[in-house]
Amino acid sequence: MPFAVELLLDERSDRRVRQIWAALDEQGITSPGGIPGSDYRPHVSLTVFEDGDPGQVAEVLRPLLRTAGWPPLTLASLGFFLTAEAVAFLGVVPTARLVSLHHIVHEAIERIVDGINPYYHPDALVPHCTLATGVPDQARVTGVVSRSRLPVAAVAASAHVIGDPGGLGRTRIC
Repeated sequence: MPFAVELLLDERSDRRVRQIWAALDEQGITSPGGIPGSDYRPHVSLTVFEDGDPGQVAEVLRPLLRTAGWPPLTLASLGFFLTAEAVAFLGVVPTARLVSLHHIVHEAIERIVDGINPYYHPDALVPHCTLATGVPDQARVTGVVSRSRLPVAAVAASAHVIGDPGGLGRTRIC
């Protein structure tokens, strides 16, 4: 089962992303918030891995994330991963602080987890906040998102290790 280390967004930006999710759902494009039985929350993932102990990952990361401080998270653009997953996302500006935090997380857990997703390796991160997966029509997503005000200026409210799929099995880091 895959896991992720996620930065959850502050209340105001969480609400803005949820409004976009709801608008997508209204147009028949299933957002993470529209998946029955899930507990997805708007977030930016720092890493995704296949195998590891979420409690151990949280313990290793807790002191590092407490001292690193939260980087600003500016959700500034609409993007798509043109892969079989067909993911639509809000692109996050890759600031030096965010990239540094990503490297800190990766270095701290690389010896205690297995199967880090190639999209999350150092120097390969495309920071993003997922809007939908399995997108059959990019133009429809573009139409919905274009009615939203971007950028969304966000701040991380907390960090968690999440059991995926569905955003279930949340272990709080800090």
